[in-house]
Amino acid sequence: MKSIDHFEQNRPVHLALRDVYYERATRLLKASKPMQMQELLLPDYEEMLFLLRTARDHGMFATRDGAKNEKDGQFCKFINMLAGNVKAILSMLNLKRSVEAEDGFFLSFLEVNHASVALQAEEYERRARDIICCMHNTLNLASKVYEGLKEANLEAFNAAEKGRYNKASAHYAERMEKGLERPKYKKRAGIFS
Repeated sequence: MKSIDHFEQNRPVHLALRDVYYERATRLLKASKPMQMQELLLPDYEEMLFLLRTARDHGMFATRDGAKNEKDGQFCKFINMLAGNVKAILSMLNLKRSVEAEDGFFLSFLEVNHASVALQAEEYERRARDIICCMHNTLNLASKVYEGLKEANLEAFNAAEKGRYNKASAHYAERMEKGLERPKYKKRAGIFS
């Protein structure tokens, strides 16, 4: 008798969670308009990073059995790349905030005027907006591939697995809408916090 492998048994659930978290992160990212004058908010990008990391983790759990689609592993790497981009955005936004800080260490240390500090802060924000633009383009390229991957996984499931996938998707999508799946951590105090 074959033993039941946790990852094989829960593959539909892990794929559902991967997809729900990924789709929420991409909706948030697509809602950000980098070239408009809207403010880039740190909590939005911290949430995106949380969602992408969680999607990546569930994607990796889903690839631990023999029935995986080869593209699932590549998709985990893709999600990890997106998370790296969001970390870079957060880094630029934190640097901008640090330069503009009221304690004025940047102004004092470099012995420059307020105009120079403002220019430096704008440069950090411009870099963040450039990365966001790049991510928008990347997500546009990936949308058909992602939909194809999702469809291929669903077609490979039997009726019970499809039911588990759909039930998990619906449950976690509802939790997201209610705000129950947001990061529940406080950022560590540090140099750039």
